Amino acid sequence: MTNKTAAPEDKFQQERAAREALAFGLSDLLEDKKAGNVLLLDLEHVNPYFSIFLIATATSQVQLKSLTRDIYKQFGDQLPRGQGGSGPDDVSSGWVIVDFIDIVVHLFTQEKREFYNLERLWGDGKILRGEL
Repeated sequence: MTNKTAAPEDKFQQERAAREALAFGLSDLLEDKKAGNVLLLDLEHVNPYFSIFLIATATSQVQLKSLTRDIYKQFGDQLPRGQGGSGPDDVSSGWVIVDFIDIVVHLFTQEKREFYNLERLWGDGKILRGEL
C-alpha cells in the first residue's frame, strides 16, 4: 500500500522551490542591471497574501523604466495573463510594482523608497538576499 499523504507536501515543496528560483532570478537580473540595495524578503509566515517581496532602488526615472522593461522582457512569460502591475512606461510616480502573485517586485527611486520604507513595514520577514 502506497502512502498518498506525502504528495501534497511534495507539491508544496516543488512550488516553493519554483517560487524561490524565480525570485532569485529576478534579483540576479536587478543586480546585474545595477539596481541599488536589492532586498529579497520571504513573507510567507508574515502575510497570507503573498510569499516574497523583492525591493530595489533605481538611480533615476530612466533606470526605473529600464529595469521594469528588463523584467518584462526576461520574465514576462511568467506573469499572470492580463495582470502584472505597473507597466514599463508607468514610472512617473517613482514606484513600479510588478506582481507575479506570490512574488511582488517593488522598484523605487531613492526618494520614494525612503518615503514608503517597505523594509520597516515588512521587517518581520526573513531576508533571503540583501540586508535591512
